[in-house]
Amino acid sequence: MRINAESCRVWVMALLLGLLIGANNLVKILRDSVFLGHHSVSELPYLYILVALVAGAIIATYTRYTANISIVRLILWTNAVILSNIIFFWVVLTYFDGAWSHYAFYIWSAMATIIAVAQAWTLANHIFTEEEARRSFGLIAAGGTVGGVAASFGAKWSIHLSVESNHLFGVIASGYIIASVLVIWAESRLKGKSSEAEIPNPSPPEISSAKGVSELLSGSVYLKTIAVIILVSVIVSTIIDFHFKIGAKQAYPSTRELAGFFSSYYGWLNVATLFVQVLLTGRILSKVGLAPSLYVTPGALLTGSVAIIIWPGLPSAMLTRMADAILRNSIHRSGMEVIYMAVPASVVKAIKTFLDVVVERVGDASAGFIILLFSLFSTERYIAYVHFICVGLIFSWLALNRFLQSGYSEAVRKGAVLSEALPRRSWLESD
Repeated sequence: MRINAESCRVWVMALLLGLLIGANNLVKILRDSVFLGHHSVSELPYLYILVALVAGAIIATYTRYTANISIVRLILWTNAVILSNIIFFWVVLTYFDGAWSHYAFYIWSAMATIIAVAQAWTLANHIFTEEEARRSFGLIAAGGTVGGVAASFGAKWSIHLSVESNHLFGVIASGYIIASVLVIWAESRLKGKSSEAEIPNPSPPEISSAKGVSELLSGSVYLKTIAVIILVSVIVSTIIDFHFKIGAKQAYPSTRELAGFFSSYYGWLNVATLFVQVLLTGRILSKVGLAPSLYVTPGALLTGSVAIIIWPGLPSAMLTRMADAILRNSIHRSGMEVIYMAVPASVVKAIKTFLDVVVERVGDASAGFIILLFSLFSTERYIAYVHFICVGLIFSWLALNRFLQSGYSEAVRKGAVLSEALPRRSWLESD
């Protein structure tokens, strides 16, 4: 039976994303188990700050010098660099295992795998039309999630073999090799099948200066509100992640036990994410509306943060962290993408990278400073006090959503929403 060009592209992208997200999950399992197995949880705030500083510098350099490289070549070069890094960390962690290598691996993992997944979505944007994307991107995202589930539970099953020898590095490397072969095969096949399926070279994007971004933010209350919401939400997420890892370290002190725990955690997290992506996100946005959907994530995290204060420990922290990861990658992300539709396309192109990269890294660093500050002045109960700050930040997040609603409604009334977003006006319930 012959598969049409679009179906072929969908299967290729679903498999590619599944390989990359599966590798990403394995990297996170290794990262968390290695670092927490060898270091105190009190070192995590310093790590959050280091990740923010290094990631911000590297991603800024990456976006500047890769603008004119075709997306296929960029993916292949990135995968080659990641493979060389994997070999390096396998050697270092297996035969030397110094404290610096644990920090270096954690920082590297926060950038490399995320860039690889982002490149896959950029490729998808190039080879699918808008109409095809609406039909296919849900299936492609589900393929990525299935890859994450398979990798996590596969790691759980194989943990008894030799976690201490870092055998998962071999699986991660295999995933990137297969992904590279798949991209090369897909490029030649798609170009041979149809001119519409060709993978084009991206046109050089407009590089906006820091001054230009600053002017855009200072001139728009709406954009400043979006930036503050992103900042606050990342601080909340990082504080919850810190508490979750405290509970994991206390319950599973060894590297082997941590690897088994994180394998199960990331596996069930991906199962739950797939369920929400497929069955809930679209229904909530279309039936409940955009405005109520903006309150789902902060409302769930507020409930979880209060539960952590009342019942501190791994179960409450883990469930809250899972709720954060699931909702952030489904309902919250979809709602924020609709919010961006009230901004002219040229402005979104200029500012979205700044908001998604720089502001998020500032949020990570801010959370690290908050945790360090309370640990210095209140050594015994500082975790509980930090979570009171977290609750306060969530209330401010809820309040900012009201400003965001007003800004969106105002943009709609002024006709600033892109034409394809106009049918979504009914999503935002009137006051």
